[in-house]
Amino acid sequence: MKNLQDICTWKDTLECKDCSINGELICHFHKKYLISFVGFFLVFAVTAFIGVILAGYGWYLLGWIGFWLFFFEVWEIRILCSHCPYYAEEGRTLHCIANYSSLKLWKYHPEPMNIAEKIQLLIGFAILVGYPLIFMALDSQFIFLIVSIIEIFIFFGFLIIKRCGHCVNFSCPFNRVKKECVDTFLKKNPVMRKSWEDKGYEIIE
Repeated sequence: MKNLQDICTWKDTLECKDCSINGELICHFHKKYLISFVGFFLVFAVTAFIGVILAGYGWYLLGWIGFWLFFFEVWEIRILCSHCPYYAEEGRTLHCIANYSSLKLWKYHPEPMNIAEKIQLLIGFAILVGYPLIFMALDSQFIFLIVSIIEIFIFFGFLIIKRCGHCVNFSCPFNRVKKECVDTFLKKNPVMRKSWEDKGYEIIE
C-alpha cells in the first residue's frame, strides 16, 4: 500500500477525469515539472560556482554544498515538504516535482505549515541564494554577482508565475492557489481536511 493516507495525488489518474478541478493543480508527478525546476536552479548555481571560484573563495563552496544537503535533506524537508500531499506516499524517498529522491526522515504532516515554519523557510531560502553572493561581492565580481541576482529573480519568478498557482503544498508562503480550488481538494482528501480544520481553516461548502 503506497497511499495509506488516502490522498488523491497517489490515486490512479483515471479517477481525475471527473474531478471538477482537473487541470487546475499539479497534483500528480510529471518529469517535465521536475526538469524545469532543477534546470532553472542549476543555471543560477553554475553561475554562482564560477563567480565564487573566480573571486578566490572556491573552498568556501564546500560550505554551500553542505548547506544544500542540510537544507534540502533535513531542514526544508521537515518544515515544507512534510506538509505536502506528495510526501504522503508510503516509502523512504520523496517523489515530487522539486525535492525528488530526498529521504523522508520525518513523518507526514497533513496539517498546514505554521508561522514559525514559514519564517524558517524564508530564512533558509535567503541563506541558500545569498551565500555565494557574499563572496562575489567581497572580490568585486560584479558581473557574476549581477547575473546571479538576475537568475535568482528569474528562478523565483518562474516558480511564482508558473508553479505556485498550481502547487498542492497550499500552506507554503509562496502558494497562489485560489481558495475555492484548495477547498475542493481538501474535500476530496479527508485526512488533510480534518488536519486543516483542526488548525482553524474554514472550508466554504
